[in-house]
Amino acid sequence: MADVDLGWFTGLKDRDLRRDRIIIAEGRLVAERTAAVCEPLGILCLPAALSDAEAISQGRIPIRVMNEAEIGKLTGFPFHRGLLLAAWRPEIPGICDETVLDSPLISSGRRLVVLPHITDPENLGAIIRTAAALGWDGVLLGSGSADPFSRRVLRCSMAAVFALPLYAFATVHELELLKTKGWELWAAMLHPEAREPEALGSVAKLGVILGNERFGIEPALQRLCSHLVAIPQARSDVDGVDSLNVAAAAAILLWEGRRL
Repeated sequence: MADVDLGWFTGLKDRDLRRDRIIIAEGRLVAERTAAVCEPLGILCLPAALSDAEAISQGRIPIRVMNEAEIGKLTGFPFHRGLLLAAWRPEIPGICDETVLDSPLISSGRRLVVLPHITDPENLGAIIRTAAALGWDGVLLGSGSADPFSRRVLRCSMAAVFALPLYAFATVHELELLKTKGWELWAAMLHPEAREPEALGSVAKLGVILGNERFGIEPALQRLCSHLVAIPQARSDVDGVDSLNVAAAAAILLWEGRRL
């Protein structure tokens, strides 16, 4: 068996792994789920986590054991999660690909989460995990969103990024193609004319757009939507509670909008 290439794990703190076409999973559960769906390359682990690494490897993935200080120096951050798994990065198909537009997901699916510009990895991971837990059919990711296969998103989603389909889009026009397939888009935003979340459950083919943590949803996307939806709040007149965190809002909206 080949040795572990430590280059996979070098300088992870500020490194964009998309250029190297690899992903890094931290901790036993996330690594185990990643290895089940991606082509694994190698495992780096602490001595105390060797048995976990061997259980994941099953003799097919090379393992390198190092102490905590060595791993921290190599990766660029304090490491306490037992093990790291490197794997080849999956491809994310574009929503406008013919194979996607003609797929059962688009023709027969009922629930999509649309995330044009969710930049915080923890928010993105939490939203994807919620979507998977509540049975939504897929997630559409705009070019401005965080990398769904980054270490932090994988960790925060507990590898739920592999539990439902992810698709990419770059323009408003690409989302317009969904409308030609019978999908109705709703924008989550505070507005006097916004409807309450209970209305989502009656929509046959629903795509909920969740906006950027700071700037919300751009006007061009708002114009594409059939309706706006907002969560009523008891207090909106106090500094710091004018809106919900986007991941918290997503949990409420995705619960209300789950399948008919």
